[in-house]
Amino acid sequence: TSERMSVFGPTLRFKGELKAQEDIKIEGRIEGTIDHQQRVVVGTKGEVLARVNATAIDLDGRVQGDMVARKSVKVSQSAVVRGNIRAPSVSITEGANFNGGVTMESNAGSPGPSTPGASGR
Repeated sequence: TSERMSVFGPTLRFKGELKAQEDIKIEGRIEGTIDHQQRVVVGTKGEVLARVNATAIDLDGRVQGDMVARKSVKVSQSAVVRGNIRAPSVSITEGANFNGGVTMESNAGSPGPSTPGASGR
């Protein structure tokens, strides 16, 4: 099975609400909101000024805005990020330029039962 990934090229500019079902790699500039069912990859040439909601988010380029992922957010060494991240798994590579907050929750975006102190001894 081959995964489909759409590429938003480096000369493209978009302003508004982007929604999609397949993986997308952004090398151009997007302003607004990205509401995605799969993986969003911001490439090294990508520039995103948007609130991003996706299953997984991989950051190699510039992002300004808050991000919520249902699975994971990865911030690479080449990324420049200004915004808050909420996801069950967050990795920020040494050398990344990250300015914001990180909230790690087991089910980001979907409220679940909370059991504080379940293993408290």
